[in-house]
Amino acid sequence: MAQWMWKFGEFEIYHNLLVHNRRQQYGWPEPPVWKLYAPESVVRFRKTVTTEGGTFRISACGNTATTVGNVFPDIRKYGGKKEITLEPGTTEITITVSNPDTFPCLYIEGVIESGEGWMADDCSGEFTPVAAGAWADSAQKTPEVFPFAYEKLAYTQKRPVKGGWLFDFGKETFAKTRITGLPDGADVQVNFGESEEEALDDTWSVIHFSVPGGVAPTEKTPDDPCRRDDVSRLWQREEDGAVAVSPVAFRYIWVGPAALALPTASAKPEGSGQMPAPAATMQTPPHITAEYEYLPLTRRGSFTCTEEIVQRVWDVAAYTFHLNCREFFLDGIKRDRWVWSADAYQSLFVNRYLFFDPEIEKRTLIALGGKQPFVMHINTIADYSFFWIISLYEYYRTYGDTAFLAQIWPQLRAVMDFCIARTDDDGFLRGRDGDWIFIDWAPMDKTGAVCGEQILYAKAMECYAKIAELTGHSGDGLGAVAMELQDKIFVKFYDKEKGVFIDSFESGKRNVTRQSNILAYLFLPCGPTLRRQLYERVILNDGVAQITTPYFKFYENQVHCMEGNGTLLETSIREYYGSMLATGATSLYEEYDPTLSGTKHYAMYGNPYEKSLCHAWSASPVYLLGAYRLGVKNTGIAYQSFEVSPNPGDLAEFSGVVPLPDGEVRVSVTPEEIRAVSTVPGGVFCYGEIRQAMEPGKEIAVARR
Repeated sequence: MAQWMWKFGEFEIYHNLLVHNRRQQYGWPEPPVWKLYAPESVVRFRKTVTTEGGTFRISACGNTATTVGNVFPDIRKYGGKKEITLEPGTTEITITVSNPDTFPCLYIEGVIESGEGWMADDCSGEFTPVAAGAWADSAQKTPEVFPFAYEKLAYTQKRPVKGGWLFDFGKETFAKTRITGLPDGADVQVNFGESEEEALDDTWSVIHFSVPGGVAPTEKTPDDPCRRDDVSRLWQREEDGAVAVSPVAFRYIWVGPAALALPTASAKPEGSGQMPAPAATMQTPPHITAEYEYLPLTRRGSFTCTEEIVQRVWDVAAYTFHLNCREFFLDGIKRDRWVWSADAYQSLFVNRYLFFDPEIEKRTLIALGGKQPFVMHINTIADYSFFWIISLYEYYRTYGDTAFLAQIWPQLRAVMDFCIARTDDDGFLRGRDGDWIFIDWAPMDKTGAVCGEQILYAKAMECYAKIAELTGHSGDGLGAVAMELQDKIFVKFYDKEKGVFIDSFESGKRNVTRQSNILAYLFLPCGPTLRRQLYERVILNDGVAQITTPYFKFYENQVHCMEGNGTLLETSIREYYGSMLATGATSLYEEYDPTLSGTKHYAMYGNPYEKSLCHAWSASPVYLLGAYRLGVKNTGIAYQSFEVSPNPGDLAEFSGVVPLPDGEVRVSVTPEEIRAVSTVPGGVFCYGEIRQAMEPGKEIAVARR
């Protein structure tokens, strides 16, 4: 079957460019803070075909020129002709597509078809296999438009407030909206909010705009850049006077009369930050229609628990994660609405226990990797470049897809070469101008070489060497270099007196953080004795500063589970996430402090509502409950071997499904027994002293201890 095709990576590069130019804040487009790459404007598609003769038809995003044959004088050129007849026999087809506006892609149907077997280049002479989309299977499904699904949404409540009307859609969502019934000739303010308070704040609602009264559809307002005819335009007035708004995140929408005057950007008010009183009230409510925009993923994993709060947390985590699964894994759907490498690394884990969708993983990894020349760390953050490389090998471990590794190898090599070039003579990587040594938002000692950075660098080199071997390339000896660096980390960062790892050996402070020791636990060859020591001396030590971000809580909870701690996971779910839901949350926040109250929950970066109330990294309960309560973990490549080790933890009764590449595992736990069954071979059931091979379709049942 014919499919649209494009040069590998160009679909992702193009849509990544769009995604990072759509974010809005305070009525303005918010540009990204790292280097973005653009697609090629000219691509050649080539294939040698053998037919009995016949006609093929060309559809393209861009202008085309077709050549049949490659040996003079048997070469025919057809220019931009869209229907071409072939003589019987074998010949080479070359179709050049030029498109400076979006990206070149091609659809061919008839006696020959587009898709597998075609090669493409950017006129460099380096032809590589094309990429194609199974969903793009007709000439009308152009890859320029991302294949989202849409579903009508209705608000659950509307009420008059603050001179206008507040619409409540019942839960966090991401949707395009259309507003009709606005008063003629009056300026109108529209505020979107993840909370009611945000929607009612004309100044500090993160997504808001003013609609000038009487502006015709074709007119432009010079001082409003959101009305440009480009991807960053948030809204437009249509012929019938309606206001159509591009998809954004919200639960609440307030529509009302615009205020008398707008405060300047520097005039940040105390308290609520609302603008001056409106000039009039809106007596008649407008009408709002909405369409939920989402990626049509199939939920293959599940978790059902008799404890209500744990069940609610899992359900909300799954919903939160799906909202952030779009063209790529986003960090949040309001802010930042960008693609971050370390956030994506955690999303890989959640995806594998919920959707098990390899396509969104590939799209995200391609987009993050960018293009050559590679001149800046991914997201400007050194550790994020390392997480990207590690993610590529983890992708292979999950899906066994060496073809993808082969296609992305040139970019992987470029990223690795960039990192190596920034290595100092002692083998350690230190930050250079333009680098962000992040690790976590924490009071870490980042003097000189930072422990966590070296750990991730060594792991990245190890993964690079494995990928090189899998794809038939030279690993440049980086496997050995990785082991040498690991040895140096033990020499320089392991404090023998404390029996733990310190952040920096260059400052002399011997500062100990959870972050450095968690990374050592997860990514260094520590051995069970040292791991237990790190766990007891750091992670269970209240004298070491606590982690404050859900981002690194992901790794801390992972370590708790790996150590078999039977109650801390449930305690975290009940106390942290449970109290978050008690505030009325319908999706999981970027960060949560249970000691705060009211609107203080929504503040971040010095602004009252800038915190994301729907953040992908907070969906970790989906992964943690699947991996460490249902107990299903991949132990080979593409689950050719896997372990099923249910752990009741502190839960009385639960059950669930964990997806595998070609099947699934079902686990149920009651107060009396534990049952597990797999639909595919390769599994080993483990519980206590029991280790038993799992036969497909044959359930194992044991008494609960």
